[in-house]
Amino acid sequence: MNKQKKIKDFNRAANVYDQNAVMQHQIAEDLIDRLRFIKIKPKKILDIGSGTGATSKKLIDLYPDADIYEIDIAIEMLKKSKSNNTTIIKSFFKRNNITYINADMDLIPFDTQSFDLIISSSSIQWSSNINKLFENIFTLLRPEGLFIFSSFLKNTLPELQSFSDSKLTNEFCSIQEYAQMLISNQFYDPILMKDEFRIDYKDALSALRDLKKIGATKSSNVHKGLRSRQFLRNLIQHMDQYKIDNKNYLTYEVLFAHAWKLNNSQEKSISFIKS
Repeated sequence: MNKQKKIKDFNRAANVYDQNAVMQHQIAEDLIDRLRFIKIKPKKILDIGSGTGATSKKLIDLYPDADIYEIDIAIEMLKKSKSNNTTIIKSFFKRNNITYINADMDLIPFDTQSFDLIISSSSIQWSSNINKLFENIFTLLRPEGLFIFSSFLKNTLPELQSFSDSKLTNEFCSIQEYAQMLISNQFYDPILMKDEFRIDYKDALSALRDLKKIGATKSSNVHKGLRSRQFLRNLIQHMDQYKIDNKNYLTYEVLFAHAWKLNNSQEKSISFIKS
């Protein structure tokens, strides 16, 4: 993964991200909804890949007394989040309990056992080494701490994956791979559920522009061929094969998962929930 390009993509997308990332905001809302049914009262929360702060805004409502730490590789995303959250805090007279850290999720700058809750929405897939990231997250959690996250799965963007002229999407993990990584890193009782989100567009070009606006382009230089008009025509023709009722679609396979760090050694299990 070309992280410098990914930083550039997300920094460029920061100012228009909120009005274009409709699906990402819905995923964040669904992730928080799952958290509402879990008995936990965290004092210190880490939001990995926090973006423009969609998740932390909901966390403030859910845990008003907790200290929240947002970490994101794109500083412009954090600036946008701070601007958004400052407005909310002033409007509702809430204390400023959010700290913003511009850092790589693969190099999280905190001591061991620092957090009661670690959350990440639609960001884990951008890690260079997810298994190593999970190892670090386990270390950062306090005993009885919770890790909850959403991430794109292997069958995300089939409309682009099947285009044979170029590799346009990142390689995402399967739900089984995520389960194995959680278990191998000593997380207890992982619960994993997958869902599908589909966004419709008036045409294929609008779909491609939307991906660029939210910084979700492939994090390498492989897609430079998009600058070729013939390449673009071929891609649009390919995407049109997936049309339904004369509309183009982008399909996302999304994982929702959570697991615990416990004090004592217990038999580990995996639960898959069919959507």
